[in-house]
Amino acid sequence: MEKETKERIENDNSQKSVEEIKKNKNFVTALHHSVDGVIKAFKTERNLRIDYLIALVVMIAGVVLGLDKTEFVCLCLTIGFVLFSEMMNSVSEYIVDLITDKYDNRAKAAKDIAAGGVLISSSISVIVAYFLFADKLQNATSTFLSAAISSRGNIFMTILFAIVVTIVILKGWLGRGEEYAHTGPSLNVALAFGLTTYASLITRSFLVGAVCGVLSLMIFVLKVTNTKARRINMVFSAALGILIVLFVYQLVLFGPEIFKLFNF
Repeated sequence: MEKETKERIENDNSQKSVEEIKKNKNFVTALHHSVDGVIKAFKTERNLRIDYLIALVVMIAGVVLGLDKTEFVCLCLTIGFVLFSEMMNSVSEYIVDLITDKYDNRAKAAKDIAAGGVLISSSISVIVAYFLFADKLQNATSTFLSAAISSRGNIFMTILFAIVVTIVILKGWLGRGEEYAHTGPSLNVALAFGLTTYASLITRSFLVGAVCGVLSLMIFVLKVTNTKARRINMVFSAALGILIVLFVYQLVLFGPEIFKLFNF
């Protein structure tokens, strides 16, 4: 009798979990689950953390060296290809370990094939990086300043990537449990204040800065009131977004001077 009661309770809990999953299938919930997946992968997979760091360095180098739009698109696609293949490799390992905990040649083949996909994507990324950066590094001169400033899209994408990676790192470091999307600094607030700073820098318009600032403050207030987020975390997020933009922008401005110091 006790065993039947226990089984009935487990079945009820299982059905409740399935119903909750179905009920939560909306865009916002799906987005939070996606963020949790990215942060979970970052926190648990050492190789993925290395890939993120390399990608950030390469994107900053692309801005400083003045890649044009086509080259920058190739760089972004290559980075996305590598990160995606690394995450799919992790997924295959989780699935295989979930299905069996015993040695099986088919399980080994599945893991090896997934790892082979990472090897292929990484090899292609090295080839792409060589063709993109070889000539740029050889011709590193003071013309980098004008090239970098004229390619505002590259700076914009690098700023976005730097903010996202930084927030992901902090969420993974500070997060507890499985709900990483709701812990630590806010990506929305960091992006809002970061983009406000960037818009003010490139337009040098008080009106543009004021309008963007008001919108950022609205996002800040909505985040605090609707999600009960801690204000100190939101203030930290805003400051982080501003500092990242200033750092990347100053790096672009003073890039040529840095190269001169090292006799490039």
